[in-house]
Amino acid sequence: MRETFHAMLVLVAILFFGAAEFCSGWNTSFSCIEGEREALLKFKLCFNDLSDMLSSWKGNDCCEWRGIGCDKNSGHVVSLQLRGSIDQPQLYLIDDVEEVVSSLLKLRYLAHLDLSGNNVNSSLIPPSFGLMKQLRYLNLSSVNFNGRIPGEFGNLTRLHVLDLSNEFFGHLEVDDDIQWISRLPSLQQLDMSGVNLSHASSNLFQVLGMLPSLSWLSLSSCSLKNSHLWSRSPPLNFTFLGNIQYLDLSQNSFQGPIPLFLQNMTSLTFLYLSNNYLSGSISDSIGQFSKLESLDLSDNQLNGSIPDSIGQLYKLETLYLFGNQLSGSIPDNIGQLSNLKTLYLSTNQLSGGIPNSIGQLFKLESIDISNNQLNGVIPESIGKLSNLEILCVQYNSLEGVISEAHFANLSKLIQLDIGLNNLNCEMKSNWRPSFNLIYISMYSCKLGTRFPEWLQFQKTITMVDLSETNISGPLPENIGHMMPELQELYLTNNRLNDSIPRSLCNSKSLGILDLSKNMFSGNIPKSLCNSEALAILDLSSNMLSGSIPNCWRNDQAFYFMDLSSNNLSGLFPSTIRQLSFLHALYLSNNSLHGELHVLLKNFSSLTVLDLGENKFSGNLTWIRVCEIGHHSLKVLRLRKNLFSGYIPLELCSLSQLQILDLADNNLTGKILPCFGKFPTMVNATHLNPDNDSDYFLFWTHLMAVVKGRNLEYGKKTLGLQISIDLSGNNLVGSIPEELVLLKGLHNLNLSWNHLSGEIPKNIGQMENLESLDLSQNELSGTIPNSMSSLTKLSHLNLSYNYLSGPIPTSNQLQTLEDPTIYAGNPQLCGAQLPKKCSNDSLPPTTANSKDGNKDAFEKMWFYIFLMLGFATGFWGVVGTLIFMKSWRYAYFQWVDYVKDWIFVVMTLKVARFKKMFSGNLDDQ
Repeated sequence: MRETFHAMLVLVAILFFGAAEFCSGWNTSFSCIEGEREALLKFKLCFNDLSDMLSSWKGNDCCEWRGIGCDKNSGHVVSLQLRGSIDQPQLYLIDDVEEVVSSLLKLRYLAHLDLSGNNVNSSLIPPSFGLMKQLRYLNLSSVNFNGRIPGEFGNLTRLHVLDLSNEFFGHLEVDDDIQWISRLPSLQQLDMSGVNLSHASSNLFQVLGMLPSLSWLSLSSCSLKNSHLWSRSPPLNFTFLGNIQYLDLSQNSFQGPIPLFLQNMTSLTFLYLSNNYLSGSISDSIGQFSKLESLDLSDNQLNGSIPDSIGQLYKLETLYLFGNQLSGSIPDNIGQLSNLKTLYLSTNQLSGGIPNSIGQLFKLESIDISNNQLNGVIPESIGKLSNLEILCVQYNSLEGVISEAHFANLSKLIQLDIGLNNLNCEMKSNWRPSFNLIYISMYSCKLGTRFPEWLQFQKTITMVDLSETNISGPLPENIGHMMPELQELYLTNNRLNDSIPRSLCNSKSLGILDLSKNMFSGNIPKSLCNSEALAILDLSSNMLSGSIPNCWRNDQAFYFMDLSSNNLSGLFPSTIRQLSFLHALYLSNNSLHGELHVLLKNFSSLTVLDLGENKFSGNLTWIRVCEIGHHSLKVLRLRKNLFSGYIPLELCSLSQLQILDLADNNLTGKILPCFGKFPTMVNATHLNPDNDSDYFLFWTHLMAVVKGRNLEYGKKTLGLQISIDLSGNNLVGSIPEELVLLKGLHNLNLSWNHLSGEIPKNIGQMENLESLDLSQNELSGTIPNSMSSLTKLSHLNLSYNYLSGPIPTSNQLQTLEDPTIYAGNPQLCGAQLPKKCSNDSLPPTTANSKDGNKDAFEKMWFYIFLMLGFATGFWGVVGTLIFMKSWRYAYFQWVDYVKDWIFVVMTLKVARFKKMFSGNLDDQ
């Protein structure tokens, strides 16, 4: 018994000390391995750490360093998470990328590696990455790798996640052999978005089908075509298709109908096929994807109606069908999608009304059905969507009344866009909405007679567009304080009057202010000079008076300023030259006067300068201060002023000039030959609205005399005009021959001057000319025959000159039947005039010249063949007589015989005649 007791005591002691030792071992944590610490320090030396992400990499215990994960038992580094940012990479490679991989290879237990969002300076991917066979997670996305993805990646057989996406930096591609992917049997997620797969073999999906565990696949922006994915032989692995839960094939070049093999992907929860060229209709089978949470078919060419079966996707949270050609109505059963949060159906051809069932989508956060053909009323049930943040229904034909009921429970609404419909907004004057908007556009909605009072409660609003809403009266004096965060305000084309509130001009956040086409009066507030953020200012077409404030500063951000069509007077403000960022300045149709001095000195970014319809005087020497050959000016409009003197030679240094209008001034001297060297007019370079420097040109309008009419060009049509107008001056001399080099010119108006000499003979080289006005000058000579080559010419005026001769009878000029084109030229003749031309005076037209050349060619060959025939016949006879003696004797004997015969016959005839003549004399 006693022995048993001692044995048990010993056993308990052993268990106690063993448990203590076990617990002690459980609580033990190993510090990092010294060799791995040195490898990490070597890795650190390969990069420039601008954001101090690796600043904690010091000391002995590397397991405590930022981004390092160690095994708690062994102390080995198993995870390296150094994710950067696409906007601001944190690590910049300063060494050879091979050194980076070399240091990583010493981390023999590394299973998780994330270097995404850093910058390796367009290095090639080292094949040695394939030696890191212990990796289970590898993320090298957006690290600015370039070149081919090495096939050695196929050695990473333990990988579960591989992310090589490269949508923002670098240029990665794969060659024809992509079989290495099939050697990754454990792969569950593969992201190669942005990698060029156009050279990959056409059986890409068959290769992917060999990955039994793959459930997440993203191949967006990979330059893929139909042949890469759905070849018919061999058939696709249906097991693979059934496993895929996430599929992104967006931004590729797939064509034709939505592929049928997708019907077998019944496990799909996310399907993205946007930005392709898919056509045809959306199949009713879409309803079988019962697990689908997100569907994106946007920006394709799909047509037909939205199938009713889409109402069966009960788990759907986001639906993107915008940017297609879908027609028909919005299915009423869309209200069954109780989990839907985002619905984008914009830019289609949908018609009918908005279904009332949309009010059942209580989780809906964003709806955009803009730019369709929807009609009817906006259902009040939309006011039940308490989670709604964005409501966009603009660019439709919706009608009816919008009242407080439509916004009853929309307390989370931040964006409201209902403009460009036929809606009447009838809110009570004391209405105070529950929402706090950031963006509101009610363009063309009828709001009543006053500026909406309820907007004063929108303290967070940044953009307001109430253009063409019929509001009138003054703006609230405290509008700038009502909306302190306001950045953009559009109130154009209303009946607002009184003065412009000073509080609005004092706003520190306002960047765009458009009050054009109203009835504002009074002076332009000087407080605009205190604006810090204002970049676009449009006060055109109002009744503003007084002078332009002269208090502008060089630290202001003005890009666009339009003060045209007001009653402004006074001198050009000298401080406006300090706005060095200004791209467009419109001061036309006012009563500004005085001379301009050193105007363009600081305007190195100016694209448009419109000073037309004022009373500016003096010469144009202020143009001489431009930076020669480097100025960005593309539109210079000075028409209807009092400018005088010669056209300065330095005007030709405006190398970007596209529209030059100096009409209706008192300019003298000759037209400069260098006008024929404007590069944009020679090469037909049009203004581009996508170009930052051209953008502000498309903000407003420009008046120009084209084709004999005063036309208004606005927005994109202005960028298509290339024109020179020097009419209504006192210019003398001849039209420079160099002008015919302007092959891109559309409009040339030199009328009402004192130009002499002849019209340039090669004027037909101006192949894009649509309007030509040379009337009311002193031009002489004939109308050049080359004018017949101006096939785009639709307006021509040569009246009241001293032209003579016939009008060319080409097809193009015959289409211009107005006889006033040639009026006042008594020496002209032609079918269009009472004075017809004789045949001798008709000039060869272009067509006749071609016929004449053809006739001359035929005549030449006629005479050649005639001479050859004569030579052949002559030498055929003479040569035979020379070389054949018997023929020669016979021939001359025959000639003698004929000669004798003729002599005898003639002798007998003469004798008979004499006998008859003598007999008649005897009878008399």
